Amino acid sequence: MSLPLIALSAIAVIAAIGVEHLATAVSAPASVDPFATAAMRTVLRQRRGNITAALYNVNTGDTFLYHPGDREQTASIMKVDLLATLLHDAEEHHESLSGEDQYLAAGMIEESDNEDATDLWFDAGGDRAITAFDRSVGMTQTTPNANGYWGETLTTARDQIRLLRVIALPNDHLHYNWRDSELYLMTHVAPFERWGVSSGPPPDVSVALKNGWVPIIGDDWQVNSIGAIDGDGRDYLLAVLTSGNVGENYGIDTIEGISRIVWSSLRPRGSTGTTGASATTHS
Repeated sequence: MSLPLIALSAIAVIAAIGVEHLATAVSAPASVDPFATAAMRTVLRQRRGNITAALYNVNTGDTFLYHPGDREQTASIMKVDLLATLLHDAEEHHESLSGEDQYLAAGMIEESDNEDATDLWFDAGGDRAITAFDRSVGMTQTTPNANGYWGETLTTARDQIRLLRVIALPNDHLHYNWRDSELYLMTHVAPFERWGVSSGPPPDVSVALKNGWVPIIGDDWQVNSIGAIDGDGRDYLLAVLTSGNVGENYGIDTIEGISRIVWSSLRPRGSTGTTGASATTHS
C-alpha cells in the first residue's frame, strides 16, 4: 500500500518517525487531576463564559473531565474529525488521498482554510459519513451539522479526546502512516494558530494541535483548542472548549491559562509505576 502522503514534505517526516507513537519512557508522572488543583480552581473562578475540558494522561491511562455534559460548537476543530474521516475511508478502501485532497487537507489544517474544509466535507460524504466514522470510534456525543455548516457541529470535550486518541495513539481504526500524516499537519500549523493547548510546553516539546474560533452573536465568541502534547516526561491529550467569551482573545487567554496549569501539574515526579486507567469528573 502506498503511503498516504498529505504534503510532499510529509515524506521525510514519516520516514523519520518510522515507528508507532509511544508513551514517554522516562519516569511517569504521578496521577494528578489538574482540574482539582488550587491553581486551576483559581483560574476557572476568574473566567467568564462556558468552559468544558478533558484530559487524557497517556502515561497513566487516566482521564479527567471538567463539565463533561456541556456540548459546544466545534468551529474549526471540526477539521481534525473531517480529515480523520477521509483517512479512515482511504485506508478501508486501500487507497491514497488524491493529490487535490492532499493539497486541500494541508490548507485546511495548517492554514485553517474554510473553503478547503468545505470542499473536503462534501468529498468525505458530508454529515452522514462523518457521523458513521464518529460512531465507529466511540464519539457518541458529536453531531455533525446536517446542512453542511461543519463549524456548527456539536461536540463535547470527552469526544474530542476520543478523536485525538485515534489520531495520536495506536488503534484499530487508523494505521500509524495515516495517523502520522495528520499529526504532521497539526504540528505545522501557521504561526497565527500557535496558541491554546500549546501554552506551557517549551519549544522542544512536540505539540500537534488544531484551534477553532468564531463569533456567535455580537461579542459572544466560541474559542476551542485540542491537541496532543509529548515531551519532557509528559504525554497527554487535551481538549478545551469555551463559549460566551467577550472576544477571541478572552477565550484564548482562558484556554492558555488552563493549558499552562495542565502542563505544570503533569511534571514528572519520579514515579515509575502507574495507577491504572481511571476517569475523574468535575460537573
